[in-house]
Amino acid sequence: MNVKQAYYLSMEFLQGRALLNAIGNLELMGHYADALRQLGHNLENVAGQEPDAALGNGGLGRLASCFLDSLATLNYPAWGYGLRYRYGLFKQTITKDGQEEVAENWLEVCLLQLL
Repeated sequence: MNVKQAYYLSMEFLQGRALLNAIGNLELMGHYADALRQLGHNLENVAGQEPDAALGNGGLGRLASCFLDSLATLNYPAWGYGLRYRYGLFKQTITKDGQEEVAENWLEVCLLQLL
């Protein structure tokens, strides 16, 4: 069978945090929370440890992520491609001098949590 596939290229993806989204889509939220509770952990605390992979800077990134979510939900043969950003959006900090913006180091945070 000769099935067509879709390929989606975007410079940014604002997919947000993956853990709660994944276990929710698999309808495992309650089971996952129970398993964590048996291990002495809380689902909200565990989910709160995941950094937000903000790979881009706006609405087009969110649209790209929603588009890929829809393709996966509808089980279409599709692939999404993008850049692997070292830095995502930016963090804002308030200092005595006012607002400052610094690079969002989401990738380093993810890698440190794996160690």
